[in-house]
Amino acid sequence: MNKRLGIIGVGHLAGYLVDGLMRHESAPEMVLSPRGSDHARRLSEKYGLRIANSNEDVVKSSEIVLLATRPPQLIAAASGLPWREGQTAISIAAGIALFALADAVSPASVVRALPITAAKIGESPTCLFPENLEARQLFEKLGTVHVFDDEETYELASIQGVIFSAFHAGIRSLANWLAASGLEPGTAREITARALRATCGMVLEHPNVDFDHMVDEYAIEGSLTRTALQELEKNGGLQAWPDAMEAALIRCRKINRESQA
Repeated sequence: MNKRLGIIGVGHLAGYLVDGLMRHESAPEMVLSPRGSDHARRLSEKYGLRIANSNEDVVKSSEIVLLATRPPQLIAAASGLPWREGQTAISIAAGIALFALADAVSPASVVRALPITAAKIGESPTCLFPENLEARQLFEKLGTVHVFDDEETYELASIQGVIFSAFHAGIRSLANWLAASGLEPGTAREITARALRATCGMVLEHPNVDFDHMVDEYAIEGSLTRTALQELEKNGGLQAWPDAMEAALIRCRKINRESQA
């Protein structure tokens, strides 16, 4: 990719994306907005990236613009800038409808994407709507890309970002229990994380194996796994996951509706 990438809203997530892109020899030339000056300064010093004078400067000097502000500020931040035909604006803000984004960046093309911070290590499953070659090529440098044909399905799939963050809390809870029970904290952290990584690896390597089979293969009657699962079920631990995802999806769709109002 030889088109210049501008970033408006150089915050937490944008920093991880830049780190991930800069792992590649073919990383695009980038220009950073002055917002989030601490993050922008770090990235500028680390990679020699230019910090623009303003958001207007970012748009004028870039062919692709990543909109990475917080959702409530995104439309205001994108509106009134010197957008032009042939540009691509990519929003990574959750819950902001494509219709509202298109109005803000017209006449540029607009795409919605939701990467996660694992982009830093090339492991982000990025949801994309609609299909856009430039956006696809950008996010393929950061992991896998999953394109959706309609916005409602995209919204549902993009809730995966919540799964990623929630599992951090799950790992923390389990690692803390192991440490409190006597295991060295660093070892507790590593084996808990590696157990989850191994679980995910088995699921991905065996896409045609039924989940019930995977569970029952280990959780046979009388096993330690069955004991743990029975305790989780008794305390609502398994049902809590879909309940939590449903709450996040409802919140996401509420933000979407508000952005169209």
